[in-house]
Amino acid sequence: TGIVGLNGAGKSTIFEAIAWVLFGPVAARTSSDQIKREGAKDKDICRVELEFVFEGDNYRIIREMAGKNLTASATVTINGKLAANGADVVSKFIQKKLSMDFKSFYTSIFAKQKELNALSSMNPHERRPLILKMLGINDLDDIISEIRSDIKESNNLIEKYEMDFFDKDGNLKIEVYKKEIEMQKEKKLQVLGLIKKVKDEISKIQKKIELYVKRKNENKIRYEKKLKLKEQIDNKKVLIENKKRLKEEILQFEKEIREIRKKITEKSEQFKKLSNTKYELNKNEERLEENNKLIKSQLKTIEEKKILINQNRKNIDELESKLKEIKKLGSSAICPTCKRVLGEQFKILMDNYNKDLKNKNLEIEKLENEKSKLLEKYNRYDKENIALKRKNNFLHSEVIKLEKLETLINEYGSDVEKNAEMKDKKSKELEKIGEINFDEKKYNIIIKEVQESYREYQKVLEELNKIRNESEKLKIEFEKREGERKLIYQKEITIKQQIEELKKLSKKVDEYKKQVQSLKILNEIMVSFRTYLISKIRPALSSYSSELFYQITEGKYSEIELDENYNLMIYDQGNPYSIERFSGGEEDLANLCIRLAISEVITERAGSVFNFIILDEIFGSQDVFRRQKIINALNRFSSKYRQLFLITHIEDIKNSMENSISVLENEKGISKIKIEQDCYFFNLN
Repeated sequence: TGIVGLNGAGKSTIFEAIAWVLFGPVAARTSSDQIKREGAKDKDICRVELEFVFEGDNYRIIREMAGKNLTASATVTINGKLAANGADVVSKFIQKKLSMDFKSFYTSIFAKQKELNALSSMNPHERRPLILKMLGINDLDDIISEIRSDIKESNNLIEKYEMDFFDKDGNLKIEVYKKEIEMQKEKKLQVLGLIKKVKDEISKIQKKIELYVKRKNENKIRYEKKLKLKEQIDNKKVLIENKKRLKEEILQFEKEIREIRKKITEKSEQFKKLSNTKYELNKNEERLEENNKLIKSQLKTIEEKKILINQNRKNIDELESKLKEIKKLGSSAICPTCKRVLGEQFKILMDNYNKDLKNKNLEIEKLENEKSKLLEKYNRYDKENIALKRKNNFLHSEVIKLEKLETLINEYGSDVEKNAEMKDKKSKELEKIGEINFDEKKYNIIIKEVQESYREYQKVLEELNKIRNESEKLKIEFEKREGERKLIYQKEITIKQQIEELKKLSKKVDEYKKQVQSLKILNEIMVSFRTYLISKIRPALSSYSSELFYQITEGKYSEIELDENYNLMIYDQGNPYSIERFSGGEEDLANLCIRLAISEVITERAGSVFNFIILDEIFGSQDVFRRQKIINALNRFSSKYRQLFLITHIEDIKNSMENSISVLENEKGISKIKIEQDCYFFNLN
């Protein structure tokens, strides 16, 4: 099947998509955010579906990335039934099924022109590691490196753990611990002896405490009896003192009642003198209110007179202005109203104006006289108002005095009642106490006896406390020794645990030593195995490539060989020659055969046979004749592979293919494929 298209159209992308759908983003040559086509919308899904046959089963894989965050998902169905679901799950499932990862996939079935050129252009010391890497021998190197790393790590741990067997002075810890246990045993015997001694002393002092407790209780009983008798006499004494106090309090209440009543009499006389003050204040306020009304009335009338006077003066000014204007015009003037010459009317008009002026002046004079009389009356009312206000203020202060006297008299009355009540109460308390017999001498004797019995009781109590303090000290001593015993016991346990830890560590070191021994054996086996594989690789590659080369060259050359230095040798007429002796086309064929041999070895080592190979731009700069020769050889070679894909930008190649797929890119940069013949179903088996 030929995959034909211009450079950059997306031919190789078809097979990169196959690798991506099988193994996930690790198989892509770009990061996940660059897999999706440039210019695609966030909502557009990046999706690959692949159907193939493997070991007789029909597989269908779908892998896609969706949304702005490129959320990955994948599913695998085998013969129509779901076998795996989830991006990572599918990748692991396919890798296990095919027995290869994406690197093995590319190396075994994907041959590129740059790899073919590299095989012949490299120096032998460069070619050898490349072929070994392609064949996966470097994986053995990694394993050997890890084994040696594990040996080194285990030896380091052994060295580290063995250092823990010794203390800072270089002594074996286990011997030091054993000596320490013996020392702790001796200390424990000493402490147990001290504990027994303290216990004996505690037992003795406990008996002494019991004796003093008995004496203390006897003294306490005597003291409490004396104290009770004293309390009875104390109660009588308190009653006598209360009786005396009550009599004094009653006399004091009587005295206070007399004094308060005297004050009530004095204040009542003062109250009587001021009893008419409120009436006088009300009358004065009525007169003041009436006077204020008269003042307001006078002021209003005066204002009215002023308004009339001002109005008349304004009229006089208007008349004088008109009179002056008429005088200026004279008798020959035309009347502004009737449009006639004034003539005789001039004098009449002048007389009327003069008469009006005189009347207005008389009216003003009259109004001024009336206003003056009103002002005199207003001033009289105003003076009277001031006097009334002064009297009002005085009467107000007298009323306040009156109210204070009334309040004070009431308070005094309340105080008399309270004192009388208290006096009655105290009198009842005095009567309730009655007669009391009290012997002062007997009372003093009892006090002395109480004091003496208390001193005796306190003395025994002090002695008891001293003994108890000694007992407490002994208990503290006992607790201290018990603590030492527990500490020694704990120390013994700790040392035994440390010995056990050392034993476990010793066992662990032995295990690590056995592990190191096993790792060394494994290292030798793996190194031998690597040597064995490398020794078998060259003959295998030479055998496979020779067979292919013989078929492609139609028997012209019988054998290709990789010598010990990985130089590529071609046998011509039974004699080996360096590849440089041959033409470019023959060199390309030799490289192609070696590359196909590598693929065959890898697929066999993978445990499955993949009759499926991709050759990407293998023609290089070959002419038409050599290209046709390679194609003919590949056609004959196709019987070895069920599917063989040839990627090329050379358009003429598709005429030589059984099947052809054209890859076309439009002006928007979007590639599509055109299938010349049916070849959409890939068979990897």
